[in-house]
Amino acid sequence: MLYLVIIFLSAFLLFQVQPIIAKLILPLFGGGAAIWTACLLFFQAFLLLGYLYAHCLTQLKDLRTQVIIHSVLLILSLSVLPIALGELKLSSAQGTGGAADVSSPLFDILWLLVFSVGLPYFLLSSTGPLVQRWLSYMDIGSLPYKLYSLSNTGSLLALLSYPFIFEPQFSLHNQLLYWSLGYGLFVFTISLLCLRLFKSPIISLRKPSLSKQVEQGEKAENLRFDVLLWISLSAVGVILLVSITNAMTQNIPPVPFLWILPLCLYLLTFIICFHSPKWYVRWYWFALFAISSFAGILMFFIGSQFSIVTQIVIYSLILLSSCMVCHGELVKLKPNTERLTLFYLNMSLGGFLGSAFVAFIAQKIFSQFYEFPLALFSVYVLFSLCLYLTRSKAITKEKTSKISSSYLLNGASIVSLVSLIFFFNYLNTLFTNGTVVNSTVASSRNFYGILTIKDVEVNGKVERRLIDGSTSHGTQSQNAELEHIPMSYYRADTGVALALEHLFPMMNIRVGLIGLGAGTLAVYSRAGDQYTFYELNPAVEAMAWRYFSYLEDSKGDIDIILGDGRVSLTNELASGKTNDYQVLVLDAFSGDSVPAHLLTIEAFELYFKHLEDDGILAIHVSNSHLDLTSLTRGLAASLNKSSLYVQTEADVDEVNQTQWVLITNNASFLNNARVKSFTSPWPNTMDENIVWTDDYSNLLSVLK
Repeated sequence: MLYLVIIFLSAFLLFQVQPIIAKLILPLFGGGAAIWTACLLFFQAFLLLGYLYAHCLTQLKDLRTQVIIHSVLLILSLSVLPIALGELKLSSAQGTGGAADVSSPLFDILWLLVFSVGLPYFLLSSTGPLVQRWLSYMDIGSLPYKLYSLSNTGSLLALLSYPFIFEPQFSLHNQLLYWSLGYGLFVFTISLLCLRLFKSPIISLRKPSLSKQVEQGEKAENLRFDVLLWISLSAVGVILLVSITNAMTQNIPPVPFLWILPLCLYLLTFIICFHSPKWYVRWYWFALFAISSFAGILMFFIGSQFSIVTQIVIYSLILLSSCMVCHGELVKLKPNTERLTLFYLNMSLGGFLGSAFVAFIAQKIFSQFYEFPLALFSVYVLFSLCLYLTRSKAITKEKTSKISSSYLLNGASIVSLVSLIFFFNYLNTLFTNGTVVNSTVASSRNFYGILTIKDVEVNGKVERRLIDGSTSHGTQSQNAELEHIPMSYYRADTGVALALEHLFPMMNIRVGLIGLGAGTLAVYSRAGDQYTFYELNPAVEAMAWRYFSYLEDSKGDIDIILGDGRVSLTNELASGKTNDYQVLVLDAFSGDSVPAHLLTIEAFELYFKHLEDDGILAIHVSNSHLDLTSLTRGLAASLNKSSLYVQTEADVDEVNQTQWVLITNNASFLNNARVKSFTSPWPNTMDENIVWTDDYSNLLSVLK
C-alpha cells in the first residue's frame, strides 16, 4: 500500500506544480508563448534527468547504496521548502522593478525554476521508475508496469483538479504552501520505503539469467531495435498530442479549458495500455485509427467548416486511436523488469524530442501545422516496424498464428499509408492549385502560432482580415474609398472610439495601446498625436505594415514597442519614465487565452501610473465565453475609479457585436452627452464585482 501512495502522490505533485510555477512568473516575464515554451522545456528536461538518474542509480549493485544516495537527496530537497521564487533576483531584472529582460528571458526563467523547484521536481520525476525498479526485486510479477498506469491516473487527477478546485479556492501563495506540505508528505512516505528497503535482506541484486532473457525476447541483437522503437513511439505520441491540440485551438473558436481534453485523452491511453495489455487489441484500434486518420487529413484542410462539436469529436477520436496504437505497441515492446528504467528513460527521451521538434524545428521549417499529417504517416510506419519485430520474435518462438496475423495487419497498414498519402496530395493540390477558392493572402508561423491574412467577401465587398487561430485581430476594406474607415471592433461609436474622439479637441495627445492587431486604431490619430503600440508578436507588426495601410496612412506619429505590454510598461516606469498617456487601450485578449497578468489589481495600478490624472483606460472585453465586465468593474472600484460599459450592436455592415469598458475619473468625459448616449447598462449576469491579483486569479469566475 505504501508504494501505491508514493507513486500516486509523486505524479499528482508533478502535474500540480507546473501551472503554479508558470502562473507565478507571468508578471515577471509576461504571457508570451516563449515563456510557456521555456517552462515546458524545463519540466521536460528535468523529467528526462529524473529518469536518467533513476536508471543510473539502479545500476549500482548494492541496494543499500541506492537507498542512502536517494535518502540524502530527499533530505536536501527539504531545504527549499516552501517553494517560491523567494529572494532570487534576476540579473536582467536588477533596477527594473523586478521585471526581466523579455528579449532573452530563457536563461532567467531556467535560473528561477532550477533554484526554486529544481531539486524537488527532479526527485519527483525519478520516483516512478525508481520505485517500480525497487519493487521488481521483490518478485511481484507485472505489478511494476501497472504502477505506471496508477502514476498517469495521479497526473490526470492533478490536471483536472487544478483549474476546477485548487485555482478557484486558493491564492498562489497558499497553493505553494499546500504543495510544499504535500511534498513533505511525499518525502516522509518514500523515506519509510527507503528504511524498509535498507533493512531488507535483499542486498545483493540478482542478475537475470540468460534463459529468462531469451524467453522474453530480449537478446542483445534485438535491444537496439527495441530502443529505437521506444523512443520513436513516444516521440510520435507527443507530436500527435501537441499538433492535435494546436489544430483544435486553431480551428475551433476559443472554448475555455479546451486544451485540457487532448491531454486527458493522452494520459488516458497510458492508463489503459499499462493497466492491462488485454485492453489494446491491435485489429480494433488499428481499424479505428485507419478510419480516423483519413478524417484527420480532411480536417487538416477544411476542419473549420465543421461544427464545433463535430470537430471536437473527430479530433478526439484521432488522438485517442493514434495514441492507443503508439502506447499499445510500447507496452507490447516493454522489456522485463531488469531493463525497466532503461525503458522509461528512452520513453522520456522520446517525449522530450517530440516536444522539442514541434516547439523548435517544426515552426521553423513548416508554414502550417504539417507535423500533424506527418505524425499520422509516422504511426503507420512505426506500426509496421512493430509488426515486423513481432514476426521475428514469433518465428523464434514458432508461433505461427501470430505470424499470419502480423502479415495481414502489415499489409493493411501499408495499403492504408499509401492511400492516405495519395489522399493528402489530392487535397493539397485541390486547395492550393485546384478549383477550391483559397482566400489566404499570406501566413506566418512562429512561437506564437500561425497568423493568416485572408480576403473575405461580405455583402459584396471584400475585406482583409488578420486572423490568429479563429480570432480576427483587425479588418480593412479593400475598397479604396473605404480603406481609411475603421472596422469591426474598432469602428465609430464603439467604446474605444468614444475615448479617442473625446480628446480630439486637444492637440498632441498621447495614446498607449497594448495589442497592435492590424493597426486599426492608428486611423484615429491626428497630426501631432503620439500613438505607442505594445505588441508581443513581431509577426503581427510585420503583417500590419505590409498587408494593411492603417499604420502607413496614420496622421500622427506611430511607435511600436515589441514585448509584453505589462513588462514593457514596468521597465519604463523603473527607468523613471512615466508616459502621461491621455488614453491607454488594453486589447490583448482572445477566448480563454486571456492573459491573467494583464487583468490584476497590480497591473491596473501600473496602467494608471502611466496615465494622466484624467486619463482613460479603455479595455476591450468582447468575448463569446468569458464575461470580463464583472472583473474590470471590480478592479475599477478597487482603485476608486468610475467605469462605463459600451456595447455596440452588430448591423448589416458589421457582423461583430463589440463591448468595451472605459475606466476613468475624468468628469468632463463622464458627463459628456454623446458619451452618455452610447453608454450601455451593465450586463445582467454581473452579480458581483470580481478582483484578481497577481496572487489570485480564477478563470471559472468569469465564465459566462
